[in-house]
Amino acid sequence: MPQGQKTKILIVEDDTFLAGIYANKFEKEGFEVALATDGEMALKLAKKEMPQIMLLDILLPKLDGFEVLEKIKSDPSTKAIPVILL
Repeated sequence: MPQGQKTKILIVEDDTFLAGIYANKFEKEGFEVALATDGEMALKLAKKEMPQIMLLDILLPKLDGFEVLEKIKSDPSTKAIPVILL
């Protein structure tokens, strides 16, 4: 990663309060944060933003975390993104 460029994190959390807490903490630590509130949005943002890491909730609307993980890892363009299940 080029010097001066922030590490991008995709946070997938449907609880807006928790998502806000996570985003605030990571932004204060110097990370760039993208937020998704459901599984479908997570897949779109993963492809668009290409984050360096994804924090993925398991219980989500539309697609659950396991379905999102399966789709992320089966797509050649996103399979290298590390995912941490919350």
